[in-house]
Amino acid sequence: MTIEPRLIGRKDAAAYCGIAESTFSLWVSTHKMPPCIPGTRKWDRRAIDARLDEIGGLTPAETEDPYDKWMRENGDN
Repeated sequence: MTIEPRLIGRKDAAAYCGIAESTFSLWVSTHKMPPCIPGTRKWDRRAIDARLDEIGGLTPAETEDPYDKWMRENGDN
């Protein structure tokens, strides 16, 4: 049984994303990717996945308040 570590270094994080290390560093500095875990030089795979989901449009960047959604859909009918 192979256990994939949840925390990964910059080189592995870049490879995980399928990009060069320099691109990953740029994405971190421009907040496209999350920062490393404070006090380490490791990134959380789940945080990377969440950011990639957001960038790819798989999850909304901001969730709409249920009342606001209802008002938008039903308020002026």
